Amino acid sequence: MHADDNKQLPMIERIERALVVLAYLIERDGDVYVPLYEKFEAELQELKAREDTKSRARRRLMAYSEAGSLKAIC
Repeated sequence: MHADDNKQLPMIERIERALVVLAYLIERDGDVYVPLYEKFEAELQELKAREDTKSRARRRLMAYSEAGSLKAIC
């Protein structure tokens, strides 16, 4: 994989891949990478929560616009 390929990946996927690498390093080298793993894991949860919020907001907007009410917003 080239460095440019990483720029194309969504942040969630990049963090998930980093967690796999960190898990390997923890198994190989011990607890030195645990704090970094925990930080990445927390960031992943936050990103997924934000994505869930965006999905809920999008569904609400679509339901609102399907009811013909979108003009009330604009």
